[in-house]
Amino acid sequence: MVHDPTLPLAHYLPGLPQVARAKVFAEYPGPKLLLVPEERLSLYADLAAFGVSAYLNPGPQAVGEAQTVVMSYPQALSPFPADPEAWRLVLEVGRHYLREELLERLLRMGYLREEEVRVQGEVLEIEGVRLEFFGDELDRLWVDAKPVHRHVLAAKEGKAEVWDSFKVLHFPGPVFLDTPALAPPELWPLLEGREQVAFGLGGPELPPLDLGYRSLPPYRARVSQFVEEVRGWLEAGYAAAFFYRHSKSRSYLLSKLEGLPTRSTGILSLEPGTLNLVPAPFEGGFLDPANRTVYLTEAHLYAFGAAEAVRTRRIVGTTEDPGALGVGDFLIHPEHGIGQYLGLETREVLGAKRDYLLLRYAGEGRMYLPVEQLPLLKRHPGTTDDPPALSSLGKGEWRRTREKAQKDAEELAQRMLVLHAKREAAPGRAFAPLPEWDPLIERNFPHELTADQQKALDETLRDLEAPRPMERLISGDVGFGKTEVAIRAAARVLGHGAQVAVLVPTTLLAEQHTQTFRARLEGLPVRVVGLSRFTSDREATAALKGLESGAVDLVIGTHRLLSPDVKFKDLGLLVVDEEHRFGVAQKERIRELTESVDTLFLSATPIPRTLYSALVGLRDLSSIQTPPQGRRPIQTVLSPYDPALVRAAIMDELERGGRTFYVHDRVSTILARRRYLEALVPEARIGVVHGQMAEADVEETMLAFSEGAFDVLLATTIIESGLDIPEANTIIVERADKLGLAALYQLRGRVGRRDQEAYAFLFHPLRLTEGAERRLSAIADLSDLGSGHLLAEKDMEIRGVGNLLGPEQHGFIRAVSLEVYTELLAEAIQKLKGEKVELERHVTLDLQLSARLTPEYIPSAAARSRYYGRLAETRNLAQLSRIARELKERYGPAPEEVENFLALSKLRLVAESKGVISITEDMLALQIAFDRPNLDYDAKALRDLGWGIEKTQYPPGFRIPKRGLAPTQYAQAVNDLLYLID
Repeated sequence: MVHDPTLPLAHYLPGLPQVARAKVFAEYPGPKLLLVPEERLSLYADLAAFGVSAYLNPGPQAVGEAQTVVMSYPQALSPFPADPEAWRLVLEVGRHYLREELLERLLRMGYLREEEVRVQGEVLEIEGVRLEFFGDELDRLWVDAKPVHRHVLAAKEGKAEVWDSFKVLHFPGPVFLDTPALAPPELWPLLEGREQVAFGLGGPELPPLDLGYRSLPPYRARVSQFVEEVRGWLEAGYAAAFFYRHSKSRSYLLSKLEGLPTRSTGILSLEPGTLNLVPAPFEGGFLDPANRTVYLTEAHLYAFGAAEAVRTRRIVGTTEDPGALGVGDFLIHPEHGIGQYLGLETREVLGAKRDYLLLRYAGEGRMYLPVEQLPLLKRHPGTTDDPPALSSLGKGEWRRTREKAQKDAEELAQRMLVLHAKREAAPGRAFAPLPEWDPLIERNFPHELTADQQKALDETLRDLEAPRPMERLISGDVGFGKTEVAIRAAARVLGHGAQVAVLVPTTLLAEQHTQTFRARLEGLPVRVVGLSRFTSDREATAALKGLESGAVDLVIGTHRLLSPDVKFKDLGLLVVDEEHRFGVAQKERIRELTESVDTLFLSATPIPRTLYSALVGLRDLSSIQTPPQGRRPIQTVLSPYDPALVRAAIMDELERGGRTFYVHDRVSTILARRRYLEALVPEARIGVVHGQMAEADVEETMLAFSEGAFDVLLATTIIESGLDIPEANTIIVERADKLGLAALYQLRGRVGRRDQEAYAFLFHPLRLTEGAERRLSAIADLSDLGSGHLLAEKDMEIRGVGNLLGPEQHGFIRAVSLEVYTELLAEAIQKLKGEKVELERHVTLDLQLSARLTPEYIPSAAARSRYYGRLAETRNLAQLSRIARELKERYGPAPEEVENFLALSKLRLVAESKGVISITEDMLALQIAFDRPNLDYDAKALRDLGWGIEKTQYPPGFRIPKRGLAPTQYAQAVNDLLYLID
């Protein structure tokens, strides 16, 4: 490649497509720096096609090493050490390193002994780096199990918070700016005095320079036009380059370009009259008449006019901080009700600095709450698109609302107890174990049951063995094995000669279950039939006769099973899948059927743990929260609709031999959408299925997709329930903002059913309603396996409360939140059963002590809120110790105010376990008040503490004189006292 040192710097280059920008930057001699918007970074990630190796968003290890650097605008302004040498370690074979100095240097860089740094004799392992010494000399160096001669190790990312410079200042050379209009204003002062080249308007005014390149219009997937134009250029003696992103695209194009001179290379190698195919991520296309060359890209071939800049939010599903605070969250105070969190504010009271939560209430109401009282608060996640109504301060409104909800919870608990007692007293059939029959069904199961599956199965079989009607609900995330439990329960009943009916909400699910049950019961003397709109009239008539005569043992069907003409000879078990999908009249019919029949309900709508605890003993519940072995979290991407990203998602799945679901929201336009996708992704075979198609067409299309005739299944939400196609591991939802959380959750569950990594692309318009934004954020933020119980607390629909508690409870749950309502319900159940109600303990801590997470220690306000939330969620000293250690590893030694706050957090946990109500201070002493008058304590050990501790009667507790105690010793003094009290 020939560099072009004649390119004048300090110019604006107008009208260049992205591939031309990449070419101009790559061909300029280094050192050089390219700054781009974050969403365009991937376009410049690989410049190898132009023979250049680029460093992408490099760290301190690249200073002095990198000649070609590409970084995003946010990265350019990210913290960086003023002295990079102090924050990196150059490792080179043959150099000498003193062991203790090396370990101390690694510790300063954030690598912890025994965790990230392992010492084994003459060998040091630092994450993926292995150092083998001979004495003090580095003898061998391995990086990711590959031998290297030299490696530069950078500091851990957490250390960035103490860096005091900017990254862009440490990489020399002229600065090329892609789309400078999107550059943050803070960048320009840092670039003063440096030579610049602007690819676009928006930055400093620079004189324009025309390079003579001519942009080409996009082909909009018209491959035939593309082939004809390439043929014309090659015949005219032009050299052509085509940059492709996917190897399948190259294979597909080669089949279309048959007969034309083509050559495939890893680096650009132009020859007149030849098309050079090169792998690269570029977009756009242009003609260089002066050099008689044309540059084309895969993105340009399939582009539809819009820029391919992709703005995505990629979530990998961290569920470790469900209690983390965020500005705008709705919090419930036990006395004042629902307020909205506006942020943290530091205030000084009587010389002590503390952080306060600022909460907004109805009207102009504001309340400052010390962060120590954060454990008092509960989260109100909101139950609809509208946020919950804020409470009014000082009007008793919250107390009245809570009392109404309490009364409703008591009535509900009473009704549930009566129903439970009736069911316990009703006569039923006992299905005893069958030692010869039971193992036959296990033989056909190719996997091992998870612990939760085994527990659910044991509980279900125990219910079947009892001489009363079973009514058990098995709840769990999609694909976690509820159907397997149902199959084994059905096999037990079938083994006793009774019949089994499986009721499902959709015809597609009925077909899937019919195939599954037949496969699992193969080899047993059992006749399985399906009854849905897939079933012909002749087959349906034969099935009905068989059910009545006993010739049919197991029937799987939709609401057709609830028709009056369906009669059973000896129905022993009814399995209802997704009960909440059935209407009121259908549910009444189910209740009629289940009065004396064992019933098993399956629900992929997870139950929040608090509700689960409240209902145990009233309704038989089994919860499966363990994913099958090998299952991975579903990677979730939120983005405004982007054809380029749609194509990339489908092509990525195609490349690994998989298939894709594409969900379109309207039947009337689904065929037009198919034509659009065929043009966008001509490599993919596309099938269509929706609820208004003829039954035969639906069946044929679904069967064809499951057998691999199509790469993409374009469908409405008809695929929401029950489809299990192992090869389908990508789902694209075109208008995710129109769907409720339950539908999104179920749709996402169609993929990731095996050990392949699965992807869910949720597209939405550029503008979203607040409710839609909250729904999409919830589904993306909680994408880990088994996180359904956390997601359940985000939205009413996903909780399954409507079918577990009843629709009339919706208003009360919305008014006081699900958590508060289920606490009231649990209390009511305990009272009615004559059990002692254990009240939640909270300690009032009011000590005049400067205690907070200071901005100097944790600069980010969001991070401080997050840590306050996590500390408030701690329930034992081990959790607190882990968070304290994490803080010190990330931010260094804690200053006094932070140590004081951690000490108060520890004191809160100890005090709660000892029954303390409050810890306060007056002018002369600290007062510790307990919830009971009779205290068991070691009087001699108290005297030995030497602080003149006094026992008090009113309130029951102790006084510790402050004389001789520094404020920083208050927490330890009270802790020492509490350890002596039983």
